Amino acid sequence: MARCASEGCQRWVPAFLVRRGAGTNVNDLWFCSETCVESSSRRRLLNARPVASGIPSMPPMRLGVLLRHCGAASNADVERALFDQQMSRRRIGAELIANGVIGRETLLKALASQSGASYLKVVDLASVREGPGGLSPDAVRALGVVPFREPEKGTLKVACVAPVPRVAISVLKRLTGLNVEPYLVTDEDLTALLKAYGESRSDRTDRPAAEFVKASSLSDAAARIAATAGREHRISVTEAVCLPHVWVRMRGEGLIRDMLVDYAVEPAEEEESPCPAVNTSH
Repeated sequence: MARCASEGCQRWVPAFLVRRGAGTNVNDLWFCSETCVESSSRRRLLNARPVASGIPSMPPMRLGVLLRHCGAASNADVERALFDQQMSRRRIGAELIANGVIGRETLLKALASQSGASYLKVVDLASVREGPGGLSPDAVRALGVVPFREPEKGTLKVACVAPVPRVAISVLKRLTGLNVEPYLVTDEDLTALLKAYGESRSDRTDRPAAEFVKASSLSDAAARIAATAGREHRISVTEAVCLPHVWVRMRGEGLIRDMLVDYAVEPAEEEESPCPAVNTSH
């Protein structure tokens, strides 16, 4: 006998019906119907908690102080940059570059030291045009980090700007199961990388690329999970809360689908109605 994993159902079904393909499997749990998958998924998304950001407890040294400390800028240079910043609205590093005080690599090196991260001396747009990491361009833009190499030994290297978007990196780590290693680039370089990511993906046929969809609510996301489970019959689902969004990744046979939904408090679930009879026409 097999028992439905939905708390509101828990129906027992003869094992031979399961062997014939009745119901569906999500995260190695058997559900007797899409209705039960949807109910369980909605409850799971509502109860999900934000991922840990991993931000250090001690605040980093301010960039101006760091640049003065290493002799890259004088007190007068930093004061002038802070004054000019009031009109330009640029960050102090960009202001110091515009004033000819420091160069791109000096800035990135200082930011990397400040963040405890690495940085890219050279940005190669060609390296991202085939979509390394298998993400969709929409997901990359939403996260604000760009994979620039295929995963190697369980590590995915991504380009980002300072301060390191640690929450987004934690979300990506949770969704992919990979260790995510950030490399700092300038704002201009990140914009170019985001635009180039996945441009030539249509030429790739050796691995599936993640689809990307947006759900209108947590209930809509749960319904999409249920529909996917009904079609695929066996999927895995991972969620990561990154307020104000919830990220969901669904995996199946030859399927990777990322879903983004705005997190909003929804009405408490009504008492579940009896689920429909198990479909045995497989």
